[in-house]
This record gives sequence, structure tokens and C-alpha cells, in this order.
Amino acid sequence: MSTITTEERLHHSTSSAQLARAQLMQARPRGQIVAGRVVTGLVTAFLGFDAITHLARAAQVMEFNDEIGAPEWFPVVCGAVLATCLVGYLVPRTRAMGAVLITAYLGGACAINLATDAPTFNVVFAVATAVLVWAGAWPRDQRLRALLQK
Repeated sequence: MSTITTEERLHHSTSSAQLARAQLMQARPRGQIVAGRVVTGLVTAFLGFDAITHLARAAQVMEFNDEIGAPEWFPVVCGAVLATCLVGYLVPRTRAMGAVLITAYLGGACAINLATDAPTFNVVFAVATAVLVWAGAWPRDQRLRALLQK
């Protein structure tokens, strides 16, 4: 019986992880992966800007906050939550959870807009953003694709 050293196990597991990553990347056409990265970049730019405007308490954010009767601290909490979810979405290991949390956040935005009789465009835009979050992550993350596989 041969004994495998810890160093050999580490080398083997690293090689296995690299092989698995390479196989996952090859499983999708390169164009889909690039498209996913582009969509993720655009969604990240928009949501990052949105989080910053909430954290900075921009005039238009505070105006809407006053319209809905929310407390003064509300936009800052929303900005912090969105920024945290966005970081989770950008980290490959937590991308799936980040996508779910951003979708939930945008669902809350839809609810607020519907409850306050905001323009329908606001709701449609939030839903479209959620779809783009998933469209950006889907081609690049096997775990997300596996959710709908048998």
C-alpha cells in the first residue's frame, strides 16, 4: 500500500480543480462567455451607480424617498444592501447567491414602485435589470445552469 503525502494530495486536488474549471469553460462557446461578461459589466455599472447614489443620498433618491414616506436612513441601507449583493454577484464562488439576492432586491423595488403608483416603466426597468443579472451570469456559471437540468 502506498502512502500519498499531503503535498501530493494538494497538487492532485489543485490539478483536478483546474481541470474541472477548464472543462466548464469549454462547455460553453466562447461567444456566450464573452456576452455574459459584457452583460455583467453593464449591469454592474448600472447597479453600482444606483448603490452609490443611494449611499450618497443624491437629490433624486431623497426626493423619491420623501414621496414614499420612508425614513431618512432608508436610502443608505438600500445602497449598502445593493452594494453587498453586487459584490457577492461579482465573486465567482458567490455569484449564484448574489444573483438571487439582487433579484430579491429588485423585486422589492418593484413592490415599492407598484405600491406608490410610480410609472410602469420603473417596474419594467427593474424586471429587465433582474433578467440581465441572470443573463450575464448564466453562460459563465455551471451551477446556475444546473438548476434547470434534470
